[in-house]
Amino acid sequence: MDIEKIMTAYPAMTDIHVTEGETVSIRVYGGLKKLKETADNDFFASLFRDFLGAEKEEAWERRGSCDGGGTIGSCRLRIHLYHSFGRKAAALRILPSLADLSPDPDREWIEKTAALEHGLVLVTGPSGSGKSTTLARILSTINSRRPCHMVTLEDPVEYVIPSDKALVHQREVGADVPDFASGVRDALREDPDVIALGEMRDSETISAALTAAETGHLVLGTLHTTRAADSIGRIIHAFPADRQEEIRSLLSATLRSVSSQRLYRTGKDTFLLREILTNIPATAHLIREGKEAQIPSYMEMGLHQMRTMKQAAYGLKGLSERERDKMMRILEI
Repeated sequence: MDIEKIMTAYPAMTDIHVTEGETVSIRVYGGLKKLKETADNDFFASLFRDFLGAEKEEAWERRGSCDGGGTIGSCRLRIHLYHSFGRKAAALRILPSLADLSPDPDREWIEKTAALEHGLVLVTGPSGSGKSTTLARILSTINSRRPCHMVTLEDPVEYVIPSDKALVHQREVGADVPDFASGVRDALREDPDVIALGEMRDSETISAALTAAETGHLVLGTLHTTRAADSIGRIIHAFPADRQEEIRSLLSATLRSVSSQRLYRTGKDTFLLREILTNIPATAHLIREGKEAQIPSYMEMGLHQMRTMKQAAYGLKGLSERERDKMMRILEI
């Protein structure tokens, strides 16, 4: 099995699924397609030899799974290795270079976010919705325009961002730092201007991110939530009840923006839906008072680039009304 050959044959491919002794499956235009190729033990050995290294192989044998990344041509690979009924298996996500992607439809929002000097920005959505790409676009914009120090914490490093006007240090959890929370605390001693978190998984990481945002840094992070307002509740309820009032106050003061996005595929076309929450004084008040359920009503007004997912759906171009209705049913908008 030759990964590069498959990538060349299927340029629209987003994922490769491999199980030892079985035919390879790829994801193209949202659906799985079986190929004729099969993978044996040599293929899995090549992943460690060419991309992951001996430490990842030891972790895989000890824990049964591991994560890593690699580069083929201009594309990055996000690699997850695991076992299924005792057989070796792998899921590979293909991440094309930012230069090869279509322009983001919300370029103005990307630029406005990149211009922020401090506070917390959240990029949210379910798995596979393009959060990493949006985060990389923001960081790339900062990198091309501001002489600052950016530190990213990722598991694994996905898009590689070479230093341009900014000084960029990308750190991989498990290799460069033990975990996200300690990585944020370390970063605060590294004279950063911007800190990016590949995932805000637990209360310790969220607390460290809020502290970094409160002390004058721009902090960018991702969450697995499907709506912008739900992200507020996810952060607050990650903490015990006796800390939630404190977190509400801190979040209302530091939050700058929440972007929640979904992808919808029809045939060969992929549509990005993005709702945007901007933390204006009215929404900050709702966060402090525990009334985040009322936030969507402010988003519907369209102030400060805000919009709901339903408004994003109606704003899409290139969809028939029938296809739009189908999309909204499938995505439960």
